[in-house]
This record gives sequence, C-alpha cells and structure tokens, in this order.
Amino acid sequence: MEESGRRLVTRGDMDGLTSAVIISANEGFERIKLIHPQDITNAKVEIQPHDILVNVPYHPGCALWFDHHQHTATYGKPPATYKGAYGPAPSAAHLVYEYYGGKAKMPQFEELVRQTDRMDSADLTPNDVLTPGGYIELGFTIDSRTGIGAFEDYFLTLVDLLAKGSPIEHVLEHQAVKRRCQMMKENDAAYRRAIQENSRVDSNVVITDFRTLDPIPIGNRFLVYALFPNVNVSLRLHWGPKKSFVVTAIGHNIFKRGCKTDVGELAARFGGGGHHGAGSVPLPVECADEKITQIIEELKRNG
Repeated sequence: MEESGRRLVTRGDMDGLTSAVIISANEGFERIKLIHPQDITNAKVEIQPHDILVNVPYHPGCALWFDHHQHTATYGKPPATYKGAYGPAPSAAHLVYEYYGGKAKMPQFEELVRQTDRMDSADLTPNDVLTPGGYIELGFTIDSRTGIGAFEDYFLTLVDLLAKGSPIEHVLEHQAVKRRCQMMKENDAAYRRAIQENSRVDSNVVITDFRTLDPIPIGNRFLVYALFPNVNVSLRLHWGPKKSFVVTAIGHNIFKRGCKTDVGELAARFGGGGHHGAGSVPLPVECADEKITQIIEELKRNG
C-alpha cells in the first residue's frame, strides 16, 4: 500500500535531481520516489492522482508529466489536455525550468540547468570524462551506471543542498559527496581494465559485456569512448536486479559523432526507450543473446 501525500516520481540521476530542485521551489511535494522508466511501462509502480512524473514515460493517472525522451515503450500518446511539458530538449530538467519561468524567475538555477543539459545530452569534452569537476563530477556520483550503489538518501541530501542555492564548490565538499568522488578516483584504474578486458569491437560498435563481473568496478559510463576512439557507438551489457533480465545500454560515441542509428527508436522497438543518441533495453534472459545480436547488426548497418 502506497503512502499518501504528493510525490515526485523520477529517475535517480542528474536530470531527475535538477528537476526535483526546480519543482521543490515551485510546486512542492511531500516525497520523492526514484524508479526506473521501465517500472512505468511494466506497471510495477502505482501512479497516484497527485503524482508529478519527470524523466519517465507518461502515465494517464498522473497530475503533471515532463519528459524529453522521443521514443519510449509506454501507455501511449498523452492527450492534448495533459499538464506539463514534453518535447525535444537537452534534458527533462530544461523543460521543467522553462515551464516554471526559466531564468527570468529562477536565475539562481541557470548554471545548474545548463550543466545538467550538458550531462544529459552527453555534450562533454574529454576532460569532463577523464578529470571531471563541478556539476559534471556531481552528476557522475548520482548516475546509476557509475555503479556506486543505492542512493535514495544521497539524492534527497543533494536536493536539499541545491534547493538552498549552495555553490557547487560547497556541495562537492559535503562529506557524502566527497566520499563518492573519492570512490570514483580509487576505482578508476580497475574500471579501465574492466572495460579493456571485457570489450570487443565489431565494425563501428564496441560491445562491453559486464555480465561475468561481480561486482563491476565503479566508473563513469563515457570512459569507453576515450578508450575506443575509433568506434561511433557503444553497447554495454550487465545484469538487472537479481539477474532477472539483461540491461542493454546503447550510446553514440560522444567524441566521434556520425552514427546514423536513432537509438531511442531502436530501443523502443525492443521494449526499452531513449532519445536519438542514447537508450536502453531490458531484455528477458531467455532471449537476450538473440536480441543482442539483432541490435548489434542494426547498429552496424547504420554505422
């Protein structure tokens, strides 16, 4: 049985974090529920009439909905009367920011939103990946694909810090943030080895299969492009919770543009979702390898 009270239902990443900060300053909510987008698609979470959904698929039972993913397996197209904002944007937080008045109303969040746009659209430099700092470093500490582990309490701590307008320099000095940043630095060499030892190149695609690793070393998801600069798209495999499904994460090389595959559209056809440059698919274990082969062949054809 779900607790009562208005909830923000979102993903536990930088986009969801920034959205939560902006909504808390405008709309207000009692609780935050962090989910995977597939939880909406598979009806694993009960959506309540006052819920605000951000960066997850549309659900007809919500009060407000914000998303920028162009292709997602979902309940269907929202009605013209829905409240919120949907459309192409560098981040869902960008849509939330504009919906509530943007820079004119909340200049204190302008840089936070700008850096969230960069993070979520992978508009990063090699230095951002190899030696991250500022909001980008903070973003990696709350990216589930970094592999640091559960972070609901951490997420709430960051919402409080950023909503108060704390400068990023102060946020990075917070004990919980420093600990996560240090974990990333300490695991960097092991993560590089894990990528190199568990990756293979097939034409324009680098396939990294982490299903044999337990645990997977902590590290940022864009490092593969620095280590394999000649491919234009990546496919990463790892287990979902309790090995109940295989996660297939696909992304265009952020340093070598040119892949013609619309990743979000491809992912949606296999039961996942995303946008043009990145997406993911949860695959049933019994047919995962067959589907993975099909996905790789399509990435090669559109290379």
